[in-house]
Amino acid sequence: MRLLPLFLVLSCCAPTPLAAWGRQGHQIAAALALRDLPPALSPWFQGQEATLRDHCDDPDAWKRHDHLEGTRHFLDADAYGGPDGVPRAMDAARARLGEADFERDGQLPWVIQDRVRSLAQAWGSGDPARVAWEAAILCHYVGDLSVPLHTCANHDGQATGQLGVHGRWETGLVERLGAWEPEGRTAALDGVDLDAPWAWLKQANALVVPLLRDDLEASGSVPRELQGDPVASAYWTEFNRRQGPVVRGQLELAGQRTARMILLAWHMAGEPAEPMVIHGINNFKNLVISLFGNFGTPDIQMLCKFI
Repeated sequence: MRLLPLFLVLSCCAPTPLAAWGRQGHQIAAALALRDLPPALSPWFQGQEATLRDHCDDPDAWKRHDHLEGTRHFLDADAYGGPDGVPRAMDAARARLGEADFERDGQLPWVIQDRVRSLAQAWGSGDPARVAWEAAILCHYVGDLSVPLHTCANHDGQATGQLGVHGRWETGLVERLGAWEPEGRTAALDGVDLDAPWAWLKQANALVVPLLRDDLEASGSVPRELQGDPVASAYWTEFNRRQGPVVRGQLELAGQRTARMILLAWHMAGEPAEPMVIHGINNFKNLVISLFGNFGTPDIQMLCKFI
C-alpha cells in the first residue's frame, strides 16, 4: 500500500471525518438552491436568505450535543454490498444489518426523507422564518449526500493510505474553486419523490474510485524535495485540475436537488400561496432547535413541546 507524502497527511488530518463540504460549501449549495426555486415559492423566501446562509451548517454543530447525530450525515453503501443493495425501507435496512451495524453505517437517505416531511409541516405554520430554517437544515443533509466519500467505508482514505482525502476534497478544493458560473435550472416536480436520495447515493458512490485515484496520482506529482512542505502547490494544482470540475458539479447538484426537495415539500403541504408571518414563539423555538438539534436532550425536547 502506497503512503501519501507527509505534507498531505499533516495539512489535512485536522478536519473531523464526515463534516461534509464545510461551511463554505454548504452555503454555496444553499445559495444555488434559492436561485433554482420557482417564482411560486418566492414569497416564502424573500428576506430569508440569511436564514439559509447562517443555518445550513447547523447539523454539524449538533454533533457536539447529540452523539447519534454523526451517523445521520452519511451512509456506507459498502455495508449493503453497494448502492443497489440499500433497501428503501428503514426497517428493511435495519433487519438486513442488525441494529448495531445499522446505527454505525449511517442513515442519511432516511434523514433526508424526514427533513422533507418536517419542511412540509413547517409550511402549515404559515411562518416563513420556520420554513426557511427547515429548508436550511434539509439543504445540509442533501449536500452531504452529494459528497462521494459520504457513501463508502473508506471515507477518509484510511484503507488506502490516503488519510485526510475527505478534507482535501470537500474543503481544500472548495477553497480553490475560483471564478465559476453555475448553470441555473428552475426546479420542477417531474420525477421527484421521497425515494430520490437513493439515486443520489448511487451517483455519488460511482465517483469514489476516480476520486481516490486522482488524489493518489496527484500526490505523485509533488517533487521529492517538497514532500515535507505543507503548502506545496504541485499537489493542489494537479488535484484541482482533476477533481475541481467534479466538486463544482456536485455542488450544483446539491443546489438543484435541494430546490427540488423544497418544491416537493411545498407540494406535500398543499402548495400554500401566501405566508402568514408569525413572530416570537416560532422563531424562539427555531433558535432552540438550531442550538441543540431536534434530537437533543430530554430537557430540550420537553422545552420545545411547550414553545
